[in-house]
This record gives sequence, C-alpha cells and structure tokens, in this order.
Amino acid sequence: MNFIIKLMAVMIIALSINIFLGRWRVKTRKFSLHWFLAIHIAVPLIYLLRVYEGLAYWTIPFLVVFSVLGQIVGGRL
Repeated sequence: MNFIIKLMAVMIIALSINIFLGRWRVKTRKFSLHWFLAIHIAVPLIYLLRVYEGLAYWTIPFLVVFSVLGQIVGGRL
C-alpha cells in the first residue's frame, strides 16, 4: 500500500510539473533551446524523486506516460 502511494505521488508530481512546462513549450519556437529545455528539464527532477522514494525500474514507463500527458495537457491549456 505504501509503495502505491509513493508511486501515485511521484506520478502526480510528474504530471503537474509537465503541465507548466507544456504551457511554456507551446510559446517557444520549435526546436529552439527553450523548447528543448521545456521538454527535458523535468527528467532529472523526476529521476531524483524516483530514486529518493525507492521506486523500482519498472515504474519508469508510468512516469513517462504521466510526463507526456502533462506536456499534452499543458500545451492545450
């Protein structure tokens, strides 16, 4: 149960961060430095959260899906 709560918390954080970054991404020129940063700046933070919480490698696909979903939602807002 505790593992599921940790995983859900990190997934929600990944989604939330990427919503803001997705909003920033659509305001920048495609393939510019800011566009690249808007897509990739959350990766180290999510990695550190995953390691800090002790989540296994098999949780990475879930975090990627929530990150991409955050980018899509943020881009449409």
